Parts: sequence; C-alpha cells; structure tokens
Amino acid sequence: AVFRVEVKNTGTVPALAVEVRDQVPRGTRLVETKPAASRGAQGDLVWTLGKIEPGGGATVEMHVMPVVEGEIGSIATVHFGTSASTRTRATKPELVVNVSGPGRALIDEQMTLTITISNPGSGVANNVVLEEHVPPCLQHPAGAELEYEVGSLAPNESKTLELKLTAVRPGQAQNLLIARADAVAEVRRELPIEVVAPELKIAMSGPKSRYLEREATYELAVSNPGTAPARDVRLVAELPRGLKFVSANNNAHYDPETRIVQWALAELPTGETGTVQLTTLPVEIGQHKFQLRGTADRALTVKEEENISVDGIAAIRFEVVDVDDPVEVGAETNYEIRVLNQGSKDATRVSLAAELPPGLEFAAAEGPDTIRHQLQGNVVVFEPLPGLSPKQDVTYRIRVRGRQAGDHRIRVQLSAAELQSPVTKEESTRVFSDQ
Repeated sequence: AVFRVEVKNTGTVPALAVEVRDQVPRGTRLVETKPAASRGAQGDLVWTLGKIEPGGGATVEMHVMPVVEGEIGSIATVHFGTSASTRTRATKPELVVNVSGPGRALIDEQMTLTITISNPGSGVANNVVLEEHVPPCLQHPAGAELEYEVGSLAPNESKTLELKLTAVRPGQAQNLLIARADAVAEVRRELPIEVVAPELKIAMSGPKSRYLEREATYELAVSNPGTAPARDVRLVAELPRGLKFVSANNNAHYDPETRIVQWALAELPTGETGTVQLTTLPVEIGQHKFQLRGTADRALTVKEEENISVDGIAAIRFEVVDVDDPVEVGAETNYEIRVLNQGSKDATRVSLAAELPPGLEFAAAEGPDTIRHQLQGNVVVFEPLPGLSPKQDVTYRIRVRGRQAGDHRIRVQLSAAELQSPVTKEESTRVFSDQ
C-alpha cells in the first residue's frame, strides 16, 4: 500500500524548513519511503523538505505491507516556518524656548514677554507643557506658578505666546521658563529683569531748640536714592501753632489757613537732592512738631516729623531812684525800685533786699501787692515774688530819714531763680545840714 503526501506553497512568501511527519499505520510493515525519511523521537517518519518557494511543492511517499486484516490509514502533518521583516525609522523630537522682552520695567507698569517654543527635531513632540515661574518683583493675576498646555509640535513647528506681567517691587530677578514634553529633556530659559522705582527721603536740619521771638532758619532736603527718576515731586511742611511763618525760598507757596508751606519740583533724578530754606518765628513756649511730607507720581509718599523746643528768656532789669535829692538832715526821702521783666518767660522767686548806709535811717517800706518785708539790722528784706510775667513790672518803695550830713549810698540786690547770680545796684543821696 502506497500513501502519497503532496505539499504545495500557496502563499506569497517562501516556506522555510518544511517538514512532513507521518506514522507507520498499525497492522502494516514499512517497506520504503520516497524520498528517504528519518525516524523521529516518537518513531514517526520525518521528511525534511527545506525551502519551498511560492507556488512550488513536493511529494513524499510511504510504502507499507499489510500484515493483518483491517483498515489502515495515514495521518500526515506538515510543519514549516516563514520570514517577515519591517523597517522602523528612529526620530528625535527637540524643544527650543526663546523669550524676549524689556530687561527693565518701571514699578506699577505692565511688561510683555514674547515666548516662542519650537521643535527643530525630526519627530513629533507630544504633550508639550510650558511652565512660568514669576519672580517676586513681578506679578500675574493667576499667581506665581503658571502652566500652559501647548499640545503637540510637529517637526519644525513653533508657537508664539505673550505673557503680561506687572512690576510690583523694585529689584533684580530672573524670570524662569521651563518646557517639558514626552521623551524630551526638560528645557529651561531665564530672562534677567530689573524693576526700577523712584524713592524719596526727606530731612530737615536747623536748630532743634529756640527762644521766643528769635527767628530760626531750617534747611529742608528731599533726595531720590531710588533707581528711577521721581516726577512731580512736592515737598510739604506743616507748621505747628507755636511757629510763625516768616519766609521761604524757591517759589514756595504758603497757605495761612492750613499753615502749610509747599514746594514743587518737576523731576528729581536718581541720586539727586533738592534743598529749600524755611524761616520761622517761635511765638509759643513748648514742644512743637514739624510735619514734613514728600510726594511724587505713582502715589509715592514719605513722611517725617521733627520736634522743636521753644523756650523763653527771663530778662530782669531794675532801677533805683531817690525821689528827693538832696535832703536836709532829719528830712525824709523815698527810694523807688522798679523791676521789669523784659524777657519772654516768667521770672520766678524774685527777691529784693536793700542795705541802708549808717547816715540813713529806715522809716517805712512797701512792696507790690501783698509782699511783706522785714528789717534785718540795716537791711530791708522783701518776701520773694512768686512770679513776674514777661513785660510786667513792679515797684518797691523804701522811705528813709537823713541822720547825718554826707553822701550816702543805698545798696539794692536783686535775685531770681533764672539769674545765675544776684544783681546789685547803688543809688547815692546827699544829706545836708545848715549848721
């Protein structure tokens, strides 16, 4: 019995390592195989046909001799392999970020950054994201950390964005942009930015203490230590009630109702200082406060205070006059002692004492108001006067009697709390006799 197996390649590519396997039917004896087959591990017949091209084929035969009655058959299997190939092109996406904008911005102004993100590579850049880290000197309504989804960028494709930021704080900083995409290294781009701003400082120099009715001239200075010119600069001085406006230079304007002196400067460049002068007259004793203010555009304001101490001077003057001179022995004359405070401050504890010479005899005395006196030997001592107001005067009177002829001098001493040492004056009186 001959069993023939035909193998045909009906495909379009070669069949490789073609192999046909079959079992010797049970109840038969193998006679021969065409072409010659080998034995497999399980005792089956194996025909190795190799490569069969498309449309080609091969035939194998198995010759067997039946040795028992019954049905005999063949179950042949074919094994083969095939080759397949493909080509893959390796591409490389890239990211490039460029940013341009003003390197300097004036405070409170808005600046625009132009950002270009491009893909100069050979592959598509997917899931491109752009991050913006806003520096502290700038501000964006959405916050300091911004993110923009660019999407995909084809090779040689680019996108341009505009970012508007507001300058809020003077100083220098680095604006940072970061670009990310799938399978692409992170790209960082920094742009140095400087925010400039004007700054004002004001100061006043001059006497910090002054006496009443003595003019004082002050120098007021306004400077700009900032990084940008200050425009529409105004310097304002508000006078306290205890100081009276006298004059000011540099086209100052004085408003008597508000007691405000004001100077205007069109512009104050960076690092420059402007000075003006103000002359006042102290009219009230006490501590007085100067209110100084400097202003410029963009709501720039600076304030300072200066304390001025105003005091008065107790300037006491007195004179001694004898009403009748000369006088006869045994006759009387009066001494009038007038004390005047010609200063600007109360004189306190004003004391008066008069020393009589031996040739004059004390008769009587009276002081101002209810000031009492007493005679201590040949010295008339008056009680201290509690206070003597500025421009106020008082009069003391001492009545004496001539005891012996000659030129006699009364010696009056005045002291007060404001005087460093007593002041002494003398008055001469001539006493005569006809005998």
